[in-house]
Amino acid sequence: MAQKQNTSPWVWAVLLLILGSFVVFVLFLDQELASKGSDKSTQTRKSSPENKPTIDFYTVLPQREVEISISEEDRAAIDNPSINKDIVGQAILQVGSFHSAEEADSLKAQLALLGLEARVKSAVVNDDTWHRVQLGPFASETNLSRAKNLLIENHIRYMQRSLP
Repeated sequence: MAQKQNTSPWVWAVLLLILGSFVVFVLFLDQELASKGSDKSTQTRKSSPENKPTIDFYTVLPQREVEISISEEDRAAIDNPSINKDIVGQAILQVGSFHSAEEADSLKAQLALLGLEARVKSAVVNDDTWHRVQLGPFASETNLSRAKNLLIENHIRYMQRSLP
């Protein structure tokens, strides 16, 4: 038969003492944290208005003005809001040249989906008829650059030409 082992009452007393000490310690820390936290929040509330700088936007901003020297040429460009609307000199972009009119129309449709207005011009070169897909002429450098960027982004090769 197995013998029943009795645990000494001293072991139970020590365990209860350790558990009680732990509970008292946790309660003590809770009280300390609560009292220190309320003291800090009271101090910050009292000191906040004193330490907070007051800035009046309308009085500080005029004091921050900086004078920048600009050349007359740049000033004329700033004063003229239509500076990017100068005529480019009749530049056109040729994006394709095909024997077949259907291929040229297909490319024209692809460019229309990109928002570019293309036209197909037929030309006879060495007794062969070529159908050239062209964009332009462009009214401004901005429009020309926009068209070039769209073509590059869509991996369409082009050649810039000038009208005769």
